[in-house]
Amino acid sequence: MTKIKYFRFGAFRLYPTEHLLLREEAAVPLAPKAFDILLYLVQNSGHLVKRDVLMEAIWPDSFVEETNLTVNISLLRKALETGDQPYIETIPRKGYRFTAEVTECEEDGEKYQKSNEDVMSPSVGDPASAAAVAMSPSVGAQPADAVAAGSATVPAAAVREVSVTPAPWRTSASRILVITIVLIALAIGLFYLGSHWKSHAPTVSAAERSIAVLPFRPLVTNAEDEYLGMGLTDALITRLGTVHRIIVRPVGAVRKYAKADDPIAAGRQLAVQSVLEGSIQREPAEDKIRVTVRLLRVSDGEVLWATKFDQKFTDMFSVEDSISQAVADRLTVNLTGEEQKQLLRPFTGNSDAYQLYLKGRYFWNKRTVDGVKKSIDYFQRAIQADPNYALAYAGLADSYAMAGSYGYSILPPQQAMPLAEAAAAKALAIDDSLAEVHASLGYIKFTYDWDWAGAEQEFKRAIALNPLYDTAHHWYSHELIALGRNNEAMAEARRALELSPSDTVMNEHLGWTYLMMRDYDNAIRNAQKAIELDPDFLLAHRVLGMAYQYKGQHDLAIAEFQRGIELTKGDPVAKAFLARSYAAAGKTAEATQILNELLQQAKTQYVPPAEIGETFAALGRKDEAFEWLNKACDERAAAVVYLKVAQVYDPLRSDARFEGLLKRVHLG
Repeated sequence: MTKIKYFRFGAFRLYPTEHLLLREEAAVPLAPKAFDILLYLVQNSGHLVKRDVLMEAIWPDSFVEETNLTVNISLLRKALETGDQPYIETIPRKGYRFTAEVTECEEDGEKYQKSNEDVMSPSVGDPASAAAVAMSPSVGAQPADAVAAGSATVPAAAVREVSVTPAPWRTSASRILVITIVLIALAIGLFYLGSHWKSHAPTVSAAERSIAVLPFRPLVTNAEDEYLGMGLTDALITRLGTVHRIIVRPVGAVRKYAKADDPIAAGRQLAVQSVLEGSIQREPAEDKIRVTVRLLRVSDGEVLWATKFDQKFTDMFSVEDSISQAVADRLTVNLTGEEQKQLLRPFTGNSDAYQLYLKGRYFWNKRTVDGVKKSIDYFQRAIQADPNYALAYAGLADSYAMAGSYGYSILPPQQAMPLAEAAAAKALAIDDSLAEVHASLGYIKFTYDWDWAGAEQEFKRAIALNPLYDTAHHWYSHELIALGRNNEAMAEARRALELSPSDTVMNEHLGWTYLMMRDYDNAIRNAQKAIELDPDFLLAHRVLGMAYQYKGQHDLAIAEFQRGIELTKGDPVAKAFLARSYAAAGKTAEATQILNELLQQAKTQYVPPAEIGETFAALGRKDEAFEWLNKACDERAAAVVYLKVAQVYDPLRSDARFEGLLKRVHLG
């Protein structure tokens, strides 16, 4: 006699081979992946199952957003809900544990077949009644935690118990026929619903306790209030980000909504449950600050909390404390003592240092040459005002790292990067728990030290401290591309964009990632998206130009690089890109003229040697190319970390000297 094995826990029986879950004698509908997740957790009951292990087990050899796992867990909890106990426990930042006592059993195959036929019978003996469950309008209502596009899971409304009573069917054939009709109807219904959600779901699915802090609007249009509004937003995001049970959209995701008139529409686009919005005004004569703030529920626009502050600027810390605490309270988060401490901890007690830090971050976020230079000045002044201000050191590290590696001619790497590393080290000595600092240190180790293992460790540490920090995913993706780990790089680039779907940098970066993978059509598509968000964003024009160039669309490429020269007011790096584009188009004279200008400029100002070496390579002048690229290695230029993958080095790969360059960068 055949034996059927199953697992028993609480009121449930789980049959692996039959893909069936029963509560008492009632079938509990589950989507295939939800069933697989439940089975894996049950088989490992009592033990921690890490998220990455679970993802690999359920979606082997596939790239799937982590939100799919989160939503399937949520649906499982609803399906298993009995009021007695939570069967699936979340272990913060690690994974899940199935907490119920599980007994492995077996029963008679014949008994199982009869039982299975009975529980699958519709309660009224009519297959249309079961089909109605799948096709009813109530099932089609999308719950708050419905899965995002790309997932085919069943919504919570469809994952509910359906009571059934066996009917006295006369023949086995009739039973099989009705069961077949019921299953076909269910499959059609679920396929329709899945297709509907896939076409209508937002890029990022809303999660429980998810919030977007929109930029605070200045009541008076001036630069002072503008930086204060964005600065307060940044500070609140940093504070709320310490509470990992609140999903907070990063600064990059909300920056475009600085002038948004409809916060509810912004909340829907950002796929969050709540938005925090308000206004800010400073009265310098009285050194007073006025802040109004509202917390709104996105689903219906209801005001969950609102208040007004009219205080001395030196009391801005208490304003942040009050807002952060109120948000946590209204989102019904019961903070632990440590979470409360992290949420309300003062990063500085010096109001002058705080104000200077806000200005530094405001200008750093502009990603321009002038903005980087101003940010360095403001962060240095903030540190002078408070030498123990960890966030100011982190900001200074970011600014110097950008100055020495970001595709501009600001500072030589040998001058900028040691200063960045020193600032990051100081920040870590003050506060080791800041994700921003670990991400900065990872970027420095990657682009300047060429310490690949050390950089990866720092990036992973940053992501563990704050999984929602988009810049950590962004920079980690850069390292993974440089190492040729394309699938992992794409996953991190997509995660960064998922966190900040409206951020210019993250859209440009996904385009750049496609460019490095030589998928030029997708590179063009994402670069154009970034330019739609910010028509003056230099790096997006650069990615678009390179994609056109490598596709052989030289006129379009040249136009993009000419636009880059306009935006940078003749920056040497922008000129080098145009020269290489001319060379690719066969316009050797034009390319050589620009190259000679760069060589002349290099005698009196800093021109990155890598840009000159790459231009020589584009012109087929290999000896000069290797000479200048070795100079780039001498100064530890960031550009050479992409020797293995960047198309600009293709003309040199067959030369024996190229292997020497790879070894110098620890890639050979």
